[in-house]
Amino acid sequence: MKFAPLVAFYNVAAPVRLALLSCSLLGLAGAARAQDEDPKRYVAFVEEFSGTCTSRNGVQLLVKSTHPTRKLRVWLDRFSRNVGTGDRSRSDLVPRGEPEALGCSRTLDGGTQEWRIAKAQFID
Repeated sequence: MKFAPLVAFYNVAAPVRLALLSCSLLGLAGAARAQDEDPKRYVAFVEEFSGTCTSRNGVQLLVKSTHPTRKLRVWLDRFSRNVGTGDRSRSDLVPRGEPEALGCSRTLDGGTQEWRIAKAQFID
């Protein structure tokens, strides 16, 4: 009886089997596409050497979208010395757009500073 579902499948007419297989494959393809379209995967941080930040032995941090066609809305949490500051920013990033400046990787007192993705979503 282990093979009852398989036997039942083969007792169905060929066109019905084809339709069932097609639906199953489309469902798998849709699930794979949804997983590939995780918006966080398309958020990139960029480093730029700017005068103010390099004088603090740091770099200018920027954020941009790497998605070729879709707009992204991203929420970023700021951390100073690896501790959350409670600051959250929101940016709308366009495909192939210029990176948006966040701030220096070092603060005025020499501590480290970074931004982490809290949430991202497509807005098209």
